[in-house]
Amino acid sequence: MDDRRGLPRWEIMKESKFWLSQTQDFNLCTIKDIHLKGMCISSNKQLPQQDSLKLSFAIGESFDFIKIEAGVQWKSQDQGRYVYGLSFNRIDEENKDKVYQYVMENCYDQLKNRWWA
Repeated sequence: MDDRRGLPRWEIMKESKFWLSQTQDFNLCTIKDIHLKGMCISSNKQLPQQDSLKLSFAIGESFDFIKIEAGVQWKSQDQGRYVYGLSFNRIDEENKDKVYQYVMENCYDQLKNRWWA
């Protein structure tokens, strides 16, 4: 498979919840992978078809919600779930730090293997 991403993604396969401002409710999802510019999620609910989505998501119990604005780069279905590739259109430095902190604490082996292998 030709991977054209500029940054590696860290596989986390983490159950999560997210708040979608467009629908004003919480949804459950699985964050399959993440990096500082995007992530892949799967959910049993479809996301609204809009150019830009404002959402907040949690990737760990000890982590605050991470607020982003994202665009859907691609979507597919897998075993009755909707799978989305999201590209972060807007994420502030504080929230980037939260993603990086989570990766350092939970995916250090992946980080080490991708950057220093």
